[in-house]
Amino acid sequence: MNTDDGFVVEIDERISVTNDEQQFEAYCSDCSKMTQMATPKTAGVLTEISEREVFRLIEGKEIHFIENNRVLVCVESLRNLRADFNTAPE
Repeated sequence: MNTDDGFVVEIDERISVTNDEQQFEAYCSDCSKMTQMATPKTAGVLTEISEREVFRLIEGKEIHFIENNRVLVCVESLRNLRADFNTAPE
């Protein structure tokens, strides 16, 4: 980012996923199998998608998720959607 004084400011952001974020295997009824489930934040980090985008995909029912005490995302469906998007013709 350039400032008015001509200085360049560089921002380096790191996100770390810990066990507190809780990613684990659970049954995905849409996949009809056990699969890796994660919080939207963790799923975003694992697939290099913003947490906001993950929630947008959930709202649009574009990825598999379960909702009980909290929202958990099927990481495989998110990866598959991303792969489909990356291979779609322009």
